[in-house]
Amino acid sequence: MKEKDLYIENNTHEIILFAEKEDESYEAIKCGSFAVKHYLGDYILMKENLDKALRKDLKSGNITPVYYYMLMQDMGPGDLASRVGISRRKLRKHFRPGVFAKLNDDILQKYAVVFGISVKELKNVE
Repeated sequence: MKEKDLYIENNTHEIILFAEKEDESYEAIKCGSFAVKHYLGDYILMKENLDKALRKDLKSGNITPVYYYMLMQDMGPGDLASRVGISRRKLRKHFRPGVFAKLNDDILQKYAVVFGISVKELKNVE
């Protein structure tokens, strides 16, 4: 990549890239991130819309807090099951509100640790 192609005015997320100069030498260039400048706003809007939709489903009893936090923290079922130490099959059962309501504090604590929240926050998503 040429040096002139790297200059992006974006001070919120600066990176260092190596670019070919006009004299064909290479130099470290400090610049803004193209992705942050052009796509961060779209990503934030998408996450806000996802949050609204999931909270609506949560309040209506269609999903559980486990499912909500999994999606909001960009995890997949396999990743979450592995981190909690359970099978995917068992995890899918925890996506059902009736099953979630009966979970013991030990498993809720494991989920809370993975999500970086307290058990109280896990039980009461506002």
